[in-house]
Amino acid sequence: MGFASISLPCPYFLAVIAVLMGIALIDSSKERVVVHPDRDLGGFKDFRGVNCGPLSPRGWDSSSLLDLSEFYARMGVRVIRFHDLWVADELDTIFPDANADPADLKSYNFALLDRHVEKALGVANLLILRVGYDIHRTPKNKPHVSMDKLVEVSKRIALHYTKGWADGYYYKNIWFEIWNEPDIEMFWALSEEEYFALYEKVAKAIKSIDLELKVGGPAIAYRIDFLDRFLDYARSQGAPVDFVTWHVYSTKPGDLAAKAQGVHEVMVKHGYGSAPSILDEWNYGDWQNPEPFEVFDTSKVAVFQMAAALLMEDAPVDMAALYRGDASVFGGLFRADGKPRKAFYAWLAYRELIEGKRRMAVEVAGRNLLASASKGEDGSVRLLVINYSKERIAYELVVEGYKIDNVLAVDDQHELEPVEACTGSTCTIEPHAMQLALLRESKQS
Repeated sequence: MGFASISLPCPYFLAVIAVLMGIALIDSSKERVVVHPDRDLGGFKDFRGVNCGPLSPRGWDSSSLLDLSEFYARMGVRVIRFHDLWVADELDTIFPDANADPADLKSYNFALLDRHVEKALGVANLLILRVGYDIHRTPKNKPHVSMDKLVEVSKRIALHYTKGWADGYYYKNIWFEIWNEPDIEMFWALSEEEYFALYEKVAKAIKSIDLELKVGGPAIAYRIDFLDRFLDYARSQGAPVDFVTWHVYSTKPGDLAAKAQGVHEVMVKHGYGSAPSILDEWNYGDWQNPEPFEVFDTSKVAVFQMAAALLMEDAPVDMAALYRGDASVFGGLFRADGKPRKAFYAWLAYRELIEGKRRMAVEVAGRNLLASASKGEDGSVRLLVINYSKERIAYELVVEGYKIDNVLAVDDQHELEPVEACTGSTCTIEPHAMQLALLRESKQS
């Protein structure tokens, strides 16, 4: 969990949307969505990633685990990051006795984390395993062992999951992230230089096992200046950085794309422009004006997540992992009883939009809507329309040669359910709502 948030003035936020989505900001009493089924923009990025796997607590009760594997499979989750995994992923859970011998397999307790890893990689293609601690203050904002011992412990963790050490595994799809948010004191009480040195030694130790293993970081909460100095240090010391991770929490979807651009510029500056840029912690949130956790039950959060995903499509970000995918009270896609929140249905719509589809050009005239469209192999078009405003919006839908077959909505009253949204070419969408429209060629009627 992180505390990354940036605020942008409204005109700049609108400009970000315009640049990233190709939206014409035209003053009009009626908004207009124009889909161009003949203009292929290529394949979609896939932002179906989450923090924490399908083994989940019930709210705050970490002792009662749900198995959400079926739901994760329905969403088509591709990337899972382990952080705040209810102690299973913490260094002093894996290596509990600080005085123990790090070369002795008996010094380790992998049992709980093993269960989570097996379940996660049963549904996802990639696991990012964070080396460090969950959200804590003192004393868990620094290692519980010496640096040299931590380097050896980290190496043994990698050996366990990739080379079979200690009755372990031979996974090839685990990447190792070194620490979480060392740019804020909640997670790192020592100096920047001490983190840089820790990263260098741990990264080199993991690479000594196998150069094909992927290591990265620094999972910054918000400080681009920290990332700047980190990448400068890594370049000067030859510390491997296979991917760069960063976090954002905001109530403005455009902030995520804007932060991606800032991160990318720093990566390019230090020669890491081709490395994957991974937003591996994000969600709706304003740490200056926090809302009750019940906000995560609402369509407002669901629509925020979809709006952010659409905007990131054209931003310099390669992967993303929502905080979080499980039934955590804060940010989870599910309630404590295991029932889906609104956002789960939004991600089902996202899957229908992108999976196996080609992205089509869309123009939006107006100041309130976002839209993205895709075409399947059967020629059908799927259109996702987002209204993140507080107002009910009427818009004209123009898709030459196609007719609307069905419209599904996620809003205060619907969970990806059919709605009568359109009369002729005029459609309406509720506040904080999204619509997934299936359109078929008119000649098929």
